[in-house]
Amino acid sequence: MKKSNRFKKFHLGEKCISCITSYDATFSNFLDRLGVDIILVGDSLGQVIKGENSTHRVSLDEIIYHSKCVQSGIKSAMLMVDLPKDTYTTKNQAYINSSKIISECKADLIKIEVDDNNLDIASYLVSKNVPLCGHIGLLPQSIESKKGYRKYGKKKKEADLLYNYALNLDDMGTDLILLECVDETLAKRITEACKAPVIGIGSGSPLDGQVAVIYDLLGISFNQIPSLTSSVNPSLTSVIKNFINKK
Repeated sequence: MKKSNRFKKFHLGEKCISCITSYDATFSNFLDRLGVDIILVGDSLGQVIKGENSTHRVSLDEIIYHSKCVQSGIKSAMLMVDLPKDTYTTKNQAYINSSKIISECKADLIKIEVDDNNLDIASYLVSKNVPLCGHIGLLPQSIESKKGYRKYGKKKKEADLLYNYALNLDDMGTDLILLECVDETLAKRITEACKAPVIGIGSGSPLDGQVAVIYDLLGISFNQIPSLTSSVNPSLTSVIKNFINKK
């Protein structure tokens, strides 16, 4: 199905949408110069920057601080920013905090994790012209144990639920849909059914784009998930070792 929103330019050629996280100006400028499409300031900073076991204790102030840092290094890429856990529990709270991030950080997109409990909040944000990315599948803000880190949508009941979430997000006018650790067959169905571009992490390749945590790509993430993490680039290791061992 033809995509038809502000991301239409990404579908004019064969290139998939690229989305990589950054938490500072140096990496955002590096990624921007390489031509990444979207730079994400994710609440993954709780794990890879703060060294915590989850994203749950990331604050709005921390997200704004890192987003400002990232924005200062961007010239061309779009900036997408997570709303942290418990900062969008009501429509009004979600709108106020989204507006604050857009105003202070010049964000192009706000990302929220979506389930049955907040589809109405997603719809409200869209109705208020907040540029929105709806995140479904594995929801890090809701995970309480390691058992939550799995593939979602393998069984029919869960697959139908996620498929309907995606269609609801698409119908309400969400700009972008992000799938995390969704079964590849289901991810393909969702991508084919939605007008909005569908990007994913750990959800296979038949999507409109891919998402990665910068430190996972470099193989150096703190609290890394092996299935999403690359091996350390030998050249990166050698540069640092050469400096350390210099006489």
